[in-house]
Amino acid sequence: DSSPFPPVVRTDGLKGRRGRLPSKPKVVAEATAASSVSPVSLIAALVRAHIDSNPGVGKLDYSKYEETAVSPTQKVDSSDVQQFYDLLTSCTEVVRIWAQNIPGFSEFCLEDRELLLESAFVELFILRLAYRSDPDLQKLVFCSGAVLHRAQCVRGFGDWIDSILEFSQSLHRMKLDVSSFSCLAALVIIADRHGLKEPKRVEDLQNQLITSLKDHLSACGSDSLRPHYLSRLLGKLPELRTLCTQGHQRIFYLKLEDLVPPPPIVDKIFMDTLPF
Repeated sequence: DSSPFPPVVRTDGLKGRRGRLPSKPKVVAEATAASSVSPVSLIAALVRAHIDSNPGVGKLDYSKYEETAVSPTQKVDSSDVQQFYDLLTSCTEVVRIWAQNIPGFSEFCLEDRELLLESAFVELFILRLAYRSDPDLQKLVFCSGAVLHRAQCVRGFGDWIDSILEFSQSLHRMKLDVSSFSCLAALVIIADRHGLKEPKRVEDLQNQLITSLKDHLSACGSDSLRPHYLSRLLGKLPELRTLCTQGHQRIFYLKLEDLVPPPPIVDKIFMDTLPF
């Protein structure tokens, strides 16, 4: 196991003890099965899922990377659009497997799991890309491990790529550790979405994630003890929704241009999230 993290996932002894921190909120009796997981082992599982679903440093692919200048007048051609769709859809399977490794996710009914995955997909694409990338060097690291420069993406992504890089900058300024980030990513998908069959179960897990994140932040001190750190962190979630809308607008524009038909998964996500 080449991961720098010790295999902390085997905390079976902690199960049911809900951590050892004082002032635990009272748990509702009919909480979901996932609530038997302590905050420590919940976060350990989220970190493991995060590491398993991201390319390792040794797995990065620089074979297509180049810092080319892009003339602003250059028209989008079909290869730019194809690249855009490929980069977007290469993550769908990775995100699906990652979600299945979130404790409690597999206990939701199938319709809710599908709805949560579909609703969160573009937001997760943005968040994970922003966390992996290097905004100072305008270097984007996609989940396949492909590394591209902003200039290589700008024709396909349009202005959306700059918004993602700005978001990346603000995320890096927060100096998130991997536990906080793993929790934040889980909160993107474990969210109240329109049309859920069992919203209460999703809400229970969401509350548990927030409690675990709070516990983690108060335990690790330093940066995270700065005032409003937790609310600034959770404030990234509405920012992501705005960026997601921008992504949908880009897809809409490329559909109108009609150079390349969108792949079925993009079409489905797009049609299902239209506000009208």
